[in-house]
Amino acid sequence: MRDEFTALLLGQVGQHEGRSADGTWNNRQRYSEETPGLEWSDGQPWCATFEAWAAHRMGMDNLWPMTASCLAAVDWWRRQNRWTPYPVLGGPFYLGPDGGDHTGVVYAYDADTIYTVEGNALPLHAGVLTPTGYRRMGELKVGDPVVDPQGQPSRITGVYPKGVRPVHRITLQDGSCAEACNEHLWQVEIDGRVDARVVTTLELAELVARPGLRVRVPLLEPVEYQQTAEPLPIEPYLLGLLIGDGGMSGGGLHFTNIEPEILAAVEDTLPADHRLVPHIANERAVPGNWRIVGTGVRGGNRLIEELRALGLWGSTAERKFLPARYLTAGIKDRLALLQGLMDADGSVDADGRIEFSSVSGRLARDVQELVRSLGGRAAVNAKAGVHYTSPQQPNRTPARDAHRVQNINMPHFNPFRLSRKAERYVPRNAAWARKVVSVEYLRDEEVQCIAVSAPSRLFVTDDFIPTHNTNDTGSTEGDGVYRKARARRGPGSPYGYGVPAYPEGTVSADPALGGIPAARTSGQATTPAPGVPRWPGRYLRVQTPMLHGDDVLMWQQRMAWRGWAITADGWYGPASAQICRAFQQRHGLSVDGVVGPVTWNAAWS
Repeated sequence: MRDEFTALLLGQVGQHEGRSADGTWNNRQRYSEETPGLEWSDGQPWCATFEAWAAHRMGMDNLWPMTASCLAAVDWWRRQNRWTPYPVLGGPFYLGPDGGDHTGVVYAYDADTIYTVEGNALPLHAGVLTPTGYRRMGELKVGDPVVDPQGQPSRITGVYPKGVRPVHRITLQDGSCAEACNEHLWQVEIDGRVDARVVTTLELAELVARPGLRVRVPLLEPVEYQQTAEPLPIEPYLLGLLIGDGGMSGGGLHFTNIEPEILAAVEDTLPADHRLVPHIANERAVPGNWRIVGTGVRGGNRLIEELRALGLWGSTAERKFLPARYLTAGIKDRLALLQGLMDADGSVDADGRIEFSSVSGRLARDVQELVRSLGGRAAVNAKAGVHYTSPQQPNRTPARDAHRVQNINMPHFNPFRLSRKAERYVPRNAAWARKVVSVEYLRDEEVQCIAVSAPSRLFVTDDFIPTHNTNDTGSTEGDGVYRKARARRGPGSPYGYGVPAYPEGTVSADPALGGIPAARTSGQATTPAPGVPRWPGRYLRVQTPMLHGDDVLMWQQRMAWRGWAITADGWYGPASAQICRAFQQRHGLSVDGVVGPVTWNAAWS
């Protein structure tokens, strides 16, 4: 089934979506109409729909998420306990925050690369920043507005196909990166030289390779997004404080803070019929713990309703994020939002080094985007092995990983309002973060470039990186079905992979699922090497919730092959434990009904 499924997908390579009357690609395609329940999605991004279409054609509706949403698909795989950080042959991969940006199917992989077939994929995913947010290069046409890094009005004056060229990845010190062909132009600043230079990507690579030479991209002015007349539903500074120090997962709206200055700011920015009241426990007010309540005649809490509309209500700490509407709000509102977040969860040391920390990886990336859109730079890193204490918990207790937005350089604004933090702010021009650290060849690909009207001849590409007006990182072919080769690790690599329950079993690089280092569909290296498969690394035992996975299925199938009357369904329940105990007793093993490494190896002896 796996080979037939990937063959069906690969057979669609070369298919493209339609064009609107003005010549832009419009997401109209056949796959939505031919997939029951997804007819409505015609005209929407269709990468997940493409996979659902193929699954339906193969009769795999129960083995694949039948959805047009990447986020919903990721959630489906997780709920099925069929999710892994390793590539799976014939399985989907997901890109972007929480896997919500794009998906495709792996038809081969090796130690460093996955080879994929993808629908709704441009030959390159180059972003171009416009007054309404990022748009893909292939969507743009002459006359469209774009963002000028120096804050001047700018429009596209020309779109020029360039054919197939070598494409490189340009990476800055803060981890941000963009892709461009070898002839693309970059305006750069070089230490010790007064005037900026314009160089090609290959010339940039030569400069970066010189020992001791520091090459930087230009500083970005705060981005002025196009605004509507409709006001934001929650005052931005208040929203930043609530996301940082608020409790929004149910049982009322809570806020935890002891700073009199912040508490006064909350009172000032609450809606007129809402107020801050102490949280009472055991008939006593809990220090630093507050509830935000509605005091209107009709009762109710309007803030909770607005948080629900924004998708934030019910979010636990690790699932918090910044609503898209606020990320493209006006400069003043975005700064207020950042100041609320930084006053709540940010820090600044005596030397002016600024950091933001959260257990939500998505929130950390959103804060990084917010900083960059305001003309700053920042890097995101994860810290494992975190412990915490509190007045009620004096002993060091393990906590979730901390996602840290570090090296926050803000040349234009003070990111704090809280006096004790704001007075330590030191303006920095983000020179460290803007340094180009590498230029690496990726692949040959169809590219195009654009010309812009701004006097600077600059525009903004991925990760808020200013670049010159020939961005050779798009395609005139439009969105369609493509084969791709993607790096398994590093910037732009997959968020994770789904594990389809193919009848023939699972082939994956995951050590718990066989640990096959390289594989390809159509019968090539799709079964484990002869001998005992590697122990999956977890003990199979009866527990709540019940263990489920391909390691269980593999062991059950092996026991059935040996003649034991066992149902191979991938669930380790009492019946599996009974068979395990009988097998252990027959072979002189310790009888405990648990499949550990000794029992696992014995099953294949």
